[in-house]
Amino acid sequence: MCKQALGRSKWAALGGWMLAIYLGLCSPGAGLAGEAPVTRAIAPPLSVESEIIFNGKLSCSLKRRIDMPFKGIITSLQGRSGQRVEKGSSLATYRLAPEARLLIQQRLSPPQIAEMEVRRLEMDRLMVPMTSKQRELTQLVQKKLAPTQSLAQINHEIEVLQKEKKTLDGSLQKARQLAQQDREVLADLLGTSLSSGQIPWEVNLKSPINGYVIWVNPEMREGAELPPMPGVFQVGVMDPMLLRGQAFEIEALQVRIGQLAELTLDALPGKKFQAKVTRISWSSVNTAPDQPAYYEIELEVPNPGLDLKEGLKARIVLRKSE
Repeated sequence: MCKQALGRSKWAALGGWMLAIYLGLCSPGAGLAGEAPVTRAIAPPLSVESEIIFNGKLSCSLKRRIDMPFKGIITSLQGRSGQRVEKGSSLATYRLAPEARLLIQQRLSPPQIAEMEVRRLEMDRLMVPMTSKQRELTQLVQKKLAPTQSLAQINHEIEVLQKEKKTLDGSLQKARQLAQQDREVLADLLGTSLSSGQIPWEVNLKSPINGYVIWVNPEMREGAELPPMPGVFQVGVMDPMLLRGQAFEIEALQVRIGQLAELTLDALPGKKFQAKVTRISWSSVNTAPDQPAYYEIELEVPNPGLDLKEGLKARIVLRKSE
């Protein structure tokens, strides 16, 4: 019995010694006797600088369209693409077609106003004998020489005529106001005053702002006869330019107003431009629940050398400290 207990104690001691060796070898920084302790490499901290990169397209910070409102023949063309223009400067001159002059004349003298004025005079003419008849019937009824029904009838007719006259006066006043407003619109379209009622033979298309001519309709040529056309010229402000892009939702939430950015363009290799965030949309471009959310971001780009043009694509790099 004692021998068996002694044998078990020897095996227990041997097992404890081997377990101690195993634990010593596996512990961090430990080694065998006489060996240097093992050291572990520590990962460097993550960089605090991150980049938000997306693409955008350049546009003028202000852009206005010049329409050709009436049919005519181009007699001179002053505005050219890339030309700097001042507000009110002439871009083209055209001679009004005869049918255009007739249309303008009709707008200056609306026939419905003349018809209402004639109707108004007719009502005044009818009112005179009816008023006289009313006075006579009143005297006769007082003397019991005429029935009261006759006086009531003439009073009713006068009352109806007065209501029609009042309604017509309101319609005529409104028509005259609309005609005056239309006259002002025509004066703006023709670029001249129409107070004298005279229609000019030639009309100038003028620039509404200071800027540069960024587009000319290719049909605009001297001698060309053109119908009314929208947008025969476009004038834009090119310094500064605007850059609009769409950033993914996670990146868009990290962008702030006033944040600086760096731009590069494939069309201008080797050049870099600085920009500043001026607007961040609070609504995503696509609101469908199964589509990723992108937000529009607008930046302002100085362009004193006019290197940047409308429609160029740019790569935007925003640097943000986490």
